[in-house]
Amino acid sequence: MPIVVVCGRCKARSGAKDSAAGKQYPCPKCGEAILVPSAETAVAAPASPSARPPSPAGAGRAPGAVQRRPAAQPTAPAQPAGQRQVRRSAAQPVPPANEDDQPLPTAEVVSAGPFILNAFQGEIESVSVGLGYKLSIGLVLMFMLLLPVVYVALIGLVCVLIGLHAVHDTALLHTGRGRGALLAVLIYLAPLGAGAVLVFFMFKPLFARPLKRGRPRSLSRNQEPLLFAFVDRVCEVVGAPSPSRIDVDCDVNASASFRRGLLSMFGDDLVLTIGLPLVAGLNTRQLAGVLAHEFGHFSQGAGMRLSYLVRSVSFWLTRVVYERDAWDARLVGLSQELDIRLGIVFYMARVFVWCTRKILWCLMVLGHLISGILMREMEFDADCYEARLAGSDCFEATSRQVMLLDAATHGAYADLDDFAREGRLADDLPRLIAANVGQLKPAVVELVNKAVDEEAAGLFATHPAWRDRIDRAHDEQAPGVFHVELPSASLFRDFAALCRTCTFDFYRAVFGKGFKLTDMHPVEHLLAKQERTIDDVKSLKRYFQDSFVLMLPLRLPPASLTETSAGQVATDLKRAREEMLQSLPTHKAVFDDYDQADTDWLRAEVADALLNLKLPLHGDDFKDRFADLNSTREARLAARQRLERLAPRLAAFDQLRLRRLSCALELLHVDKVATRIPQGQERIEECQRVRLAATVAGAQVGKWLAVRNRLAVLRALCSYLETHAKNAGLLGSLEKNVSLLARQIRDLQFELSQTRYPFAHAKGEPTLSEFLLPEPFSDSDPMAVLSAGGALLDGFGTLCARLFGRLTALAEEVETLLGLPRLPQPAEPERK
Repeated sequence: MPIVVVCGRCKARSGAKDSAAGKQYPCPKCGEAILVPSAETAVAAPASPSARPPSPAGAGRAPGAVQRRPAAQPTAPAQPAGQRQVRRSAAQPVPPANEDDQPLPTAEVVSAGPFILNAFQGEIESVSVGLGYKLSIGLVLMFMLLLPVVYVALIGLVCVLIGLHAVHDTALLHTGRGRGALLAVLIYLAPLGAGAVLVFFMFKPLFARPLKRGRPRSLSRNQEPLLFAFVDRVCEVVGAPSPSRIDVDCDVNASASFRRGLLSMFGDDLVLTIGLPLVAGLNTRQLAGVLAHEFGHFSQGAGMRLSYLVRSVSFWLTRVVYERDAWDARLVGLSQELDIRLGIVFYMARVFVWCTRKILWCLMVLGHLISGILMREMEFDADCYEARLAGSDCFEATSRQVMLLDAATHGAYADLDDFAREGRLADDLPRLIAANVGQLKPAVVELVNKAVDEEAAGLFATHPAWRDRIDRAHDEQAPGVFHVELPSASLFRDFAALCRTCTFDFYRAVFGKGFKLTDMHPVEHLLAKQERTIDDVKSLKRYFQDSFVLMLPLRLPPASLTETSAGQVATDLKRAREEMLQSLPTHKAVFDDYDQADTDWLRAEVADALLNLKLPLHGDDFKDRFADLNSTREARLAARQRLERLAPRLAAFDQLRLRRLSCALELLHVDKVATRIPQGQERIEECQRVRLAATVAGAQVGKWLAVRNRLAVLRALCSYLETHAKNAGLLGSLEKNVSLLARQIRDLQFELSQTRYPFAHAKGEPTLSEFLLPEPFSDSDPMAVLSAGGALLDGFGTLCARLFGRLTALAEEVETLLGLPRLPQPAEPERK
């Protein structure tokens, strides 16, 4: 009887012979590789969940596991006690498959659902909790509940003091006449007004709700029957109640909580929230372990509820101490704006509010210290459930993979910023995050693994250190009861569509209701464009041997090719290439000196601006090198002289390498060359557009450096604004420098507005200026000017790298046709 399989790419059904079980064969429609399951696991799902197919080979039982029903075939024996599981290597972002298990069917197999659900081999032993542990939870809870009582008592004390003042100090209202009487009335009324404001601000945290984030999307059993069944099986194995609702969002996290907060605390009304990036980055075994961890918190009913109260009080205290809203800002504004005779009431209220928050800060720190010990122990207990369900070896691989997903999230957000510059946003954020895991550099992966191995938990940490958690999981020596390692996306009917929907929800929460579906673009198209840009930047490093740095204007020589001079241009290209390579070591040494002189000059500029305002210099290096204005100006003059002496030597090398690039681009227009390059005519047209933009942008490096220098001074001045808010000289200097920065930005915008952005853009053909600063800004708004300057500073360098990278990629193709091999890829600089 043929085995029916379904292709994961085109969804075409096909039949395979029984002899093909466990082997791969290409889809007859699209060629995608399909893994054929065994005939036993490919049959339709039985009506009763008790009728299971044979379990996968190698699936063992956790220590103390209880087999719920006889298996169709005996399972492999459990690992002998005292023998530690072999730890899986975490050098690669994606953990390898379990080599001990037999080949498993792919997620596209029709019977994947029954196969996954029937792969759970019994229940696991509950984590034992002693009487002392339960008593400690109760004691911690009693202490934490005392903290809000102390807070309410503080409010009562303030009210009593205000009442005593109002009753016993009425004599101030009958003190003489004239100015003395007016002063006495003010002394009587000021504490009353300040006290009323203080009481309001102390009551406010009791009723203020936390800031709302974007609401996650809820799923139903009808929508995702396999996911709900999978979660139910995890809960059944762990011994925890099943959630009444499952939510999904775009966070790299999973959590289980009471659906209605305190109202659900005395029942089993739970909500599970799953971050779709976790689904995209973990396999089913890892995801099952993560869910077991979350539901492990709920397997101990009373302890879980007590710990929930502890966490709630701790979180509330943190909000009381740190959270600010519009009312707090208004209090500060009134104290500064009103006449001192009225403003003193609000100044007094601010002082009192500050004092009460400092008292609460002490209580919060004490509460975090005590509750942190309990929370860390509870995390250890939950980790045991994860290890016992998925296996001790899987725990470490999952932990490292989650950390890599966290690191990849930062890269994904940076990608979104790059995509947004071209008017496009990816339509699948979870997939973008998962793609970034594969793009992490080995150095980043090493840093992540090092952080896992060397992290230490502080006194106030709510989670133990990763190394301690991994060691504790390995001490369990649990083989696990679930070993299926299919893509977690197979648990969803249409994972890609759900990711797009949640990504749209994420953008709506960030950008508001004005965001539309048409603003999203297929992530695969954006990733393909990004890959091409990455290749262009690699080409830029190869072509110039990592000597491309924006320090001097980059002016490409004008085109001068004729049909009769093509041979001479090719000769000039080879000569320029050889001379560039010969001069490279000397150039790098000169550039290092130039770069250091530029840094010294910029630091002296910043120090001069601060010392002119008599502001203290921060940092020992600043203090030692710039003791006073004279030494600062001498250092600035010396740095400027070094720059002027070294600049001609750098310029000579720049002319050499740009001449090489120009010759290669000119040869691209020769018919014999263009016809040998794929899509030659399109490459010529692209070269013309990009070269024009690169010529214009490269000529403006000097103006861009002026923006950089002004921003450095402004940022240094802004760092003193909080502690020297009344310094008139500082405020005047800020205003002057903001005005100069706005003028410099406008000058650079004008030069860049003469040329179109040469690459595809969702909003037509913007100019280079519009691409870098798509939104207008007001010169009179300091924050808007600073923001525009920062965007221009970062975007201009990236733009130039992309423009010249695209040109060098075209130039490399020409040089290859001339028989010149590509230069080696420069090594990445070592991390310090």
